[in-house]
Amino acid sequence: MANELDWSKIRKDRDAASKSLPKITKLPIVKSNRRVISSILKDGDVILDIGANNRNLEKYLSSIPVKTSYLSFDIDKNLLHDYYDMASIDRKFDVIVALDVIEHMTLIDTVILFERIHELLKPSGCVVISTPNVCHPVRFWRDCTHITPYRYDELAGLLISAGFHDIKIYRIKDMKAKDRLRYWIYKPLLRLLDIDFAPGIVAVAKT
Repeated sequence: MANELDWSKIRKDRDAASKSLPKITKLPIVKSNRRVISSILKDGDVILDIGANNRNLEKYLSSIPVKTSYLSFDIDKNLLHDYYDMASIDRKFDVIVALDVIEHMTLIDTVILFERIHELLKPSGCVVISTPNVCHPVRFWRDCTHITPYRYDELAGLLISAGFHDIKIYRIKDMKAKDRLRYWIYKPLLRLLDIDFAPGIVAVAKT
């Protein structure tokens, strides 16, 4: 586990991720992070939901054809979860997800979390991380509980630093017809200002 940040490595891996990824407006769009999760699951997978809150993901997973085993982690002991302390988890998982969690953490805590996730995943396991899209004008800043913003290439760089590879980044937006029209009209301006209309991003990476 990291006790302090290796700034040189963070910059190096961020720069490598930035060179390999397109501009924000070129990233593919998905309707929801749940769609991404369901696309990588296989029958028999064991999934850990970090920051599970009221275990809504479990309800979603029970509605899809793929049969998985779901376990949850959260620090809120007022809710029923399988784990309340990351250090106490003593098994491996096929998939680990942290949906809209890391923006509530400090950078060093996120680095430590990513390293721990890497330890807990089986070989060829997958991690799914979603967070607000800081290229969106207001999405990150409208919640006072948010602590750390993560640009998509910085997120990819942190995953590389933790030992992950084959990283894919998507923008999250349920595109209606009016959204597609607005995007087509404002696309040149969005590219010029390096801003985006999608409120969230989701990263998928393998061990």
